[in-house]
Amino acid sequence: MLRLENICLKLGAFHLSKVSLEVRQGEYAVLLGPTGTGKTVLLETIAGIHRPDQGMIFLNDRDATSLPTEARHLGVVYQDYALFPHLTVYGNIAFGLRLKDEVGTGVRHAVEKMARFLEIAHLLNRRPKHLSGGERQRVALARALVLEPHILLLDEPLSALDRFTRDRLKRELKRIHEEIGVAILHITHDLSEAFFLADRLLVMKEGAILQEGRPEEVLKRPENRFVAELLGIENFIPAEVGEGGQVFLDGMGSIDTTIFAPNPAEKYKRIFLTVPGWAIELFTEKEKNVYLWHGMMTVVNLNHTDGHMQVELEHESKLRLRTSISRRESAKLPVRLEPGTEVETGLIRDGLHWVPQDEDQR
Repeated sequence: MLRLENICLKLGAFHLSKVSLEVRQGEYAVLLGPTGTGKTVLLETIAGIHRPDQGMIFLNDRDATSLPTEARHLGVVYQDYALFPHLTVYGNIAFGLRLKDEVGTGVRHAVEKMARFLEIAHLLNRRPKHLSGGERQRVALARALVLEPHILLLDEPLSALDRFTRDRLKRELKRIHEEIGVAILHITHDLSEAFFLADRLLVMKEGAILQEGRPEEVLKRPENRFVAELLGIENFIPAEVGEGGQVFLDGMGSIDTTIFAPNPAEKYKRIFLTVPGWAIELFTEKEKNVYLWHGMMTVVNLNHTDGHMQVELEHESKLRLRTSISRRESAKLPVRLEPGTEVETGLIRDGLHWVPQDEDQR
C-alpha cells in the first residue's frame, strides 16, 4: 500500500534521517512523537509537498517519489481542517471530485452518500464558520474519503478539539476504518489516542523512526528510555549488570534476569529497570513468584485526580516509584493510605523490562 525506503530530507536545521516504514492494506498505523520531531514534514513528504533528497516512496508498489500531489490519490486531513470558507459543506466535500472533472448526478450522489455516512447530511448547505470543531472535522474527513484514496493521511486530526468531542471522534475514526477499510496513517503526540486507534505503532524522534510494532508490544518492550517515557512509563530503577549476568538494583538487591529477552548481560553493564505504574502492587497478595521484587516502601505523597489517586512511594535506598489506583481500589485497601504509611510492595514481573542507561556503553 504505502512503503518508504530510506527517506532523507533536509529543511533548514531539520532533517528526516533514513526513514523507512510501511502501511499495509486496511491497516491503521499511528506515528507517535513529540511536537517538533518531524511528523508533519514526513506526512507532507508522503503527500508530495516536499521532494526527498534521498530515498523512495511507493504507493501500491508503484514508484511515487516524483509524482505530483494530485497524482498520488491520497486523502489528507490537516490539524486545522483547511476547509474553504467561501464554499458550503457540500462544495467543500465535492471540491476534489470536481477537480477530477466529475460532474452532475455522480458528484451529488457521492457527496450525499458520504455525508450520510458521517452524519453531516443536515449540514450540506452551511458554511464552515457556522460549524462546530467536531462538525468541521467530519467535513474534512468527508472531503478526503469521498475520493476513495489509496491511503488516508491524518495530521493531528483531534488536537484542536475539546475532550468530549475528541473522545467521540476517536470512536468515529475507528468506525470509519472498520466499515470502509481504508488504510490510515495517523500522526499524533497523544498517547491515549495512539493506543485507542493503532493496529501498529511507530515511534518517532528528531526525524527518525526509533521503534515500531503492535502497541502492546512496544509498551512491554521499549528499546530505550525515550520510547519508554513517551509511552507513559515514569519509573526507572538504576541497575548494574554483574560479570555472571546478575542484575543488582541500587540498594534493593539482585533480581532474576531469566525473564528478559534479550538478556541485558549480552551487551550492557548499566541498565534501567522500566516499571509501568500498573506493575506496582500495594499490599501484595499474589504468590511470591509473580513478583520480580517485593519489599517494604513508604508512602511519601498522594495526589487525587479524576477518579484516581496517585501514590508516590519511597524505598529505604531513597528510590522513589509512582503508581495510581482507582477510588474503588483505594476503598478496598486494608488500611487508609497517607504519607508515612508503610506498604508491602511488589513489582510484577510480567510488566517489567529494561533499557540501557548509556546506549554507547558495552
